[in-house]
Amino acid sequence: MTSRFPALKRRSRPLGLFAALLAAATTLAACGGSDDAPIAAAATPTVNSVFQVGTTTFDANLPAEPTLPTDAQVCSTLEASNSLVSRPDGSLPPEADPSIVGVGKAVSTATANPDQARIQAALDACGASVDAQVGTTIAAADAAATASEVAAAVPNVNISGASGDELAKSKYRATKFAVRLVVSSTGPGNSFISGPLTLPSGVTLWIDKGATLYASRDVKAYSPNVAGPYCGNTAVSATKAGSSSNCLALITGTNLVNSAVVGDGRIDGRGYAEIVTSDAKYPLMKVDLTCSNTYAAYKTGTVAADGTACDDGGTVVDSKSPARNMTWWDLAYLGNMVDNGTTGVGSQSNFRLMVFNYAKNLSLYRITLSNSPNFHVVPSGVDGLTIWGVKVQTPNLAAFANPAGNGNPLYTGQTFNRDNVKNTDAFDPGSASKAISATLSTGSTTTSASPISFDGYLKNFVFAYNYVSTGDDDIALKGSANPSPAGSGLFGIDGNRDVRSDRKWGVVIAHNHIYWGHGISIGSETNAGVTNVQVFDNSFWNSEEGLRIKSDYARGGEVSHIQYSNICIQDATNALLFTPYYSTKAVPSTGPLYPNFHDISLNNVVIMGNAGVKLQGFEANTGGFGEPAFPLVMSLTNVVADTPTGISLISSDANLTVQHVNLPIAASTANRVVVNGTVQENLPTSSVLDCSKAFVDFPGIDQSSIFGTTWASLQ
Repeated sequence: MTSRFPALKRRSRPLGLFAALLAAATTLAACGGSDDAPIAAAATPTVNSVFQVGTTTFDANLPAEPTLPTDAQVCSTLEASNSLVSRPDGSLPPEADPSIVGVGKAVSTATANPDQARIQAALDACGASVDAQVGTTIAAADAAATASEVAAAVPNVNISGASGDELAKSKYRATKFAVRLVVSSTGPGNSFISGPLTLPSGVTLWIDKGATLYASRDVKAYSPNVAGPYCGNTAVSATKAGSSSNCLALITGTNLVNSAVVGDGRIDGRGYAEIVTSDAKYPLMKVDLTCSNTYAAYKTGTVAADGTACDDGGTVVDSKSPARNMTWWDLAYLGNMVDNGTTGVGSQSNFRLMVFNYAKNLSLYRITLSNSPNFHVVPSGVDGLTIWGVKVQTPNLAAFANPAGNGNPLYTGQTFNRDNVKNTDAFDPGSASKAISATLSTGSTTTSASPISFDGYLKNFVFAYNYVSTGDDDIALKGSANPSPAGSGLFGIDGNRDVRSDRKWGVVIAHNHIYWGHGISIGSETNAGVTNVQVFDNSFWNSEEGLRIKSDYARGGEVSHIQYSNICIQDATNALLFTPYYSTKAVPSTGPLYPNFHDISLNNVVIMGNAGVKLQGFEANTGGFGEPAFPLVMSLTNVVADTPTGISLISSDANLTVQHVNLPIAASTANRVVVNGTVQENLPTSSVLDCSKAFVDFPGIDQSSIFGTTWASLQ
């Protein structure tokens, strides 16, 4: 059912939808009734004390705020080269790592990737030192905990070994554990350029204030093997799309205890920048959609003849093309918006900024992240994930200074805007596919002597005091994989699992400021289930979406006991978006999977300005598969719009309980919507929340955003 408070008018003043519906209901009742139940008037219930969103600086329900290392805890300090100086807009000048014009031309690794080796060497040395000091202690604690779990033999419970709570104690941390990147002490240097880095267990990468770590533009750094897989394309065959898994991430951490990325500096993935290669035969796609070589020829050390069909998503090989190389975001737009939209087999092989798999105690603190070619941060299977005080701004001003673009950065001629910086999710934390026993990563090529256990769950996750503006999901909990034994009935993400004593809840998203992007999401990967999540004291300003749960019958899964409270949303495209019809992906060969969203609660939510609201459950027999209905079961208490006539609402297959709500919600037999309680049109937002300080400018960093917090200049 689609509804909007219409702009109906009497001769002298507007007629609200409530009056219109009641009048219509009276008329229809005289004619025998209607499928749609009228919205009735009701007395205003008692409202709790008004909470001021966006001003909390301390929360006793959360663990203590992380801290930066001290100077005494630093393994080594690396200074920026004086040849690398970022401009005030945050970009590097073209001469810092120049492109080579022409097909089949290679750049020098000395300029395209000058700092990877020395940063990795420092991380490896620190990792070895940490392992030498505390590796045995960690292994002994884990062995004892694992033995105890094995002896207990609890059914359907993964072996977790020593908990992250236990391993957070000082005896499991080395006295020196940080590698610090700083500005030059002898000149203007303030930047580093690096290819992929491996973060060892127990090590903190500390990027100091004023310093920026830029991702190398050399595609070979992310795709080192001649035999593949290949990075920097939209397809790897005529029928197979590209994938981010074809590329090494800029920072990868696997099997970690007590690792972190912190500091008041920046990491810039340079998704806006022209891709180059240090191997002249490596295939690159040009903005005219020709390619410089084929992967088939490259694998044999040859160059394909002009006119040969490309196998990277381009058209044909053209050795004479004068066009510039694609940027990472060119590939993302071509793969996702063009190829996938027309053929269904398009996607980009772009590297992610950070990927972490299996960890106990992993922190991101105060760092600023920008312009990832793909997702920014993807942590899976982490016990004790803390993301606190982090800023993500993509695209930022540096993207518009891209020398290749000069105001038209995309190959299409479009300027970057809120709709064409695709797949730049800020944070995608999720569960892992299985429990494992594995040795810790102590360096890029070394591991610990003894294995420890990881149960594969995402648990004890805190996402707090962050500022996020990006071209896709701001944060999305991914219940895509379930490490639980088959048939256990356990969820991939469960906020009540092994909650530590230093916090009230196991999965918390609180005290954040969200700007452009797809808001706070669950899904679309929900097949393993997500339950018991707390989302409170968050603001959304000019976001595409606010609160969102998404899935489809290619994924299915149960999402339950999600509690949203004290939320201010201003000028969102869709303030609330709960749908099991996220995409039209093919049904799995084993049959459809059924999304089931229930026990969702919204308390104290203010929507300011016009916005869409979608409240949908899964209809019985969707697609003709004969499944039962899975209605959206949701309660809404103190959910008020300042302009109820500006709310466009779609609802179907829902069982909604409402109290002190002025959204245009109405029962409908035709659309299988049941409403318990009554809604009222004229309710003041001031009785629900104080949003006067909820919306703040994106915090000042080394360079400002040309579009601030509104993206208005991009429209």
